[in-house]
Amino acid sequence: MDWAEAREGTLELWRRIRRMLDEPDELALLTEINAMCDLCETAKEQDPDSLDMCRACLAYQQFGGCRGVNLEMSERCVAGDWDALKVLIDEFIVHLEEVELPPPRAN
Repeated sequence: MDWAEAREGTLELWRRIRRMLDEPDELALLTEINAMCDLCETAKEQDPDSLDMCRACLAYQQFGGCRGVNLEMSERCVAGDWDALKVLIDEFIVHLEEVELPPPRAN
């Protein structure tokens, strides 16, 4: 999968997570918030031997990635602070939409 597909797949995941807040289920949300996404998979493909695939991720390189915000989202989820969680997810989606992609590779 290329970076454009990975970003789009990751955006679909986070939009689905955002919709889950209409009827919040703490365990399901925690599972989804902390799951690997398409950007993770693509970063792993880019650097398969690395123990820290995040360093190969465009989102990590451009805005620090997801580790910190995922922790904050998890904390908001456990606290049942759905409004704050919505704000965090909305902000994260904006960051993902703004991830700059490398030029396509020539075949």
